[in-house]
Amino acid sequence: MATPLIDKLMECAKAIEDGELKHADSLFKEIGLQSSTEANLATRKVVKYFAEALVRRLYQLYPRNPMPLIRFREETDIIGCKFQPFLLFGSYTIMSPFFDALRGKKQVHIIDFSVTVDIWQHATLMKVLATEPGSRLSYRITFVGPKLSRNLGYLNLINVILRATAEENHIDFEYEEYLANSVAEIVGATLQLGRRSKEEAVVVEWEFELHKLLAVPTAVFNLVMSKLKDLKPEVMVIVEQEADHNSPDLVDRLTKSFNYYSVMFDSLEEDKFEKFEDYRVLWERIFRSQISKVVAAEGVGHAERHETWAQWRDRLFRAGFHPARILVRQTLFFNNKTHRYRIEEKNRRPLLCRLDYPFAISSAWKPDLTRDESLSMEICDLGSMLGSFNIAQDASRESGKASSSVSHEDDADDDIIMMKGNVWSTECFSINQVAASAEIFDILEYVCHVQYLPMALTWISDRRVDDKNSREKFRLHIVDTACFVNDVEMKGFFEACVEGPPLEEGQGVAGKALQSKMQFVPNVADLDAIDYPFLHVAWEFGLHAVLAIKLASTYMSSVDYILEFVFPLEMREISAQSLLVNEIVSILQKNSRNSWIVCNEELSRANICSEVEIMAEEVGTTTITPAALPASQPPELSEIGSLNSSQIRELCNIFKPPGDEVRVPETHDQEVEQQNSIFRPAADHFNTSEVEIMAEEVGTNTITQAAIPASQPPELAEIGCLSSFSWLNVNPPGDEVRVPETHDQEVEQQNSTFGPAADHSNTGTTRKRQRTSEVWLYFDEVRENGEVWAKCRNCSAKYRGESTRGTTNLRKHLRSCAGKK
Repeated sequence: MATPLIDKLMECAKAIEDGELKHADSLFKEIGLQSSTEANLATRKVVKYFAEALVRRLYQLYPRNPMPLIRFREETDIIGCKFQPFLLFGSYTIMSPFFDALRGKKQVHIIDFSVTVDIWQHATLMKVLATEPGSRLSYRITFVGPKLSRNLGYLNLINVILRATAEENHIDFEYEEYLANSVAEIVGATLQLGRRSKEEAVVVEWEFELHKLLAVPTAVFNLVMSKLKDLKPEVMVIVEQEADHNSPDLVDRLTKSFNYYSVMFDSLEEDKFEKFEDYRVLWERIFRSQISKVVAAEGVGHAERHETWAQWRDRLFRAGFHPARILVRQTLFFNNKTHRYRIEEKNRRPLLCRLDYPFAISSAWKPDLTRDESLSMEICDLGSMLGSFNIAQDASRESGKASSSVSHEDDADDDIIMMKGNVWSTECFSINQVAASAEIFDILEYVCHVQYLPMALTWISDRRVDDKNSREKFRLHIVDTACFVNDVEMKGFFEACVEGPPLEEGQGVAGKALQSKMQFVPNVADLDAIDYPFLHVAWEFGLHAVLAIKLASTYMSSVDYILEFVFPLEMREISAQSLLVNEIVSILQKNSRNSWIVCNEELSRANICSEVEIMAEEVGTTTITPAALPASQPPELSEIGSLNSSQIRELCNIFKPPGDEVRVPETHDQEVEQQNSIFRPAADHFNTSEVEIMAEEVGTNTITQAAIPASQPPELAEIGCLSSFSWLNVNPPGDEVRVPETHDQEVEQQNSTFGPAADHSNTGTTRKRQRTSEVWLYFDEVRENGEVWAKCRNCSAKYRGESTRGTTNLRKHLRSCAGKK
């Protein structure tokens, strides 16, 4: 099984542990060369991910969010986010002991520790228990698990699906959640659990979550078990990976885990998963993250370990639980799903195997109520230990309880993606290349998730600095480990790019960004097939707007990276595209740290620009009307042009033949300066200002400037501003730009219909003017318990609506709102 590569990985791990980075760097280079010729695709991937894990361990490169971020759009995504063999194995083996424990019970409480709620499992259990004779069934779920998305709508979807099942079967249903990403949050959530009455039958489920408690001291593990034991559960079922990945010796842990994940990735490449085929890319991402956590050093927040059933048995015995038997009833049905997998019985409990390799095991446990006193004495002095582990003071507040009756609001914007890591070595080129791919992947995961992008690609180009006189064009090669596929349906386009030819400098959006530093194409369908080799594939997958940005590494001066962002397929308005360009560049700038130069080295000084709103309506011809622009913007955009009259002429005329120039009266600039002092807060409050561009057609092309900023930040001209903003309208020959003086009054009247008035108390002027976002066309302002909420008119989703929160969350919701579509 790729023995030479394993040997080099082990040698590399030893070199890193011994601090011999130059030797480790040479080994990384050899691993890269050998893995590129490896015939087995699964082996190539596993080698790359373990090499990445070693570099993450060395430089402490970990994203702030401990779980991979997942895009939820429909019910299938809730099920598909779990590896299908694990999902089926967990569901089938948990159901048997739960049925046995709950038969005839009419007050049921399921405490569910899992990655996400298994809606099929709970729906089936509810239906079966509801058919039992007797009084009406009361079914209560308490879910304790990680937050898989910054958009919490998927939690509402789980609640809605289960509540509908309960209503159909005349069941009293209750559902509550504790969002627990960290070990401290799991402990904190557990300590808040309770039993309502003696008649309530409690069962506990740990589905691939209990192993996280291996990171805490044994006394803390026993504290959690003691709390659960106090609830007197009918049964506790544990489903975990059957693997020994908890050795303190890195090389030993690396060897065992490499064999385990090699079989795992063989399954991802070879097995058939019926309707879940497209989810392979998501499962691969989850196991890639798991590899990094297994290799991570002890004490790191992202460390993850696994143990065998024999090791769990010893821990649970000491914590006061004894094993119970699980009958294997669904083996044949399961084997029909994935024929390489089978369930066999080991030590009276079901074991999931792929071929002959054990993958996961399910076990049932019951509390030993005769050992209460001894256990209490064992945990009575945990105060100091909990405090040192940073749990005691945070346990109660860190577990984020969210009742089903509370509206789930998206997370507040926080663009800082990476945890603080170690300084990179300037002498380790191969190690730094792996580190660069890992860091870019984390950034793309965040950007795609927060901005609802279906996919982002990473290309790399060798600058060949030692051959400056060469006329040969640079080539761009895709970096598959630094690409992110957010929409599983886009996997085919990603694979086409990986398998296809490299791009030459100037080809496609990425190739043009190599020349201009930044390239934005509103519609890739307008590109030529010769100019863009993947054009026909882009048509097939419905790609529309694409943005490419060049990154330069401060540690590797001889290479450039191009990040290519695919915009949401339904996003066709130039206004929304323009806003998204600015948001993406801003996020990159905030996360460039000391590793990257985004577009140019000055870009990292401040945010790119404020929120921009553009309303475009087409009635035969096109008009762009700036209705209100801030008088001052951060220093990064000024070299694009500050959008005064002369710069509008320059931008509009850049592609026009001589004699057809757009003319804007010179005297208008002065009027704009006066108006700007009315429309915006002072410059130091720039981040709260908004820009509205309204387009109205009156038969001819009209650019109406109601307010234009006196200055803008100095940084997008060098990004390739002319190519990036080539979507600006160009008037046909003979048409002049008119600036109607009466337009301000019309805009003021229209703005008053869009929503609550904007607060301009800080403008420092006596004249005030109402300006609000057009996003309020799709939301109603409602007040509940003294709080302001914005309620979607299409799907009734609610978000906090105070003016201080801005409209970013509302805009993000509209991009994915099914009712609006």
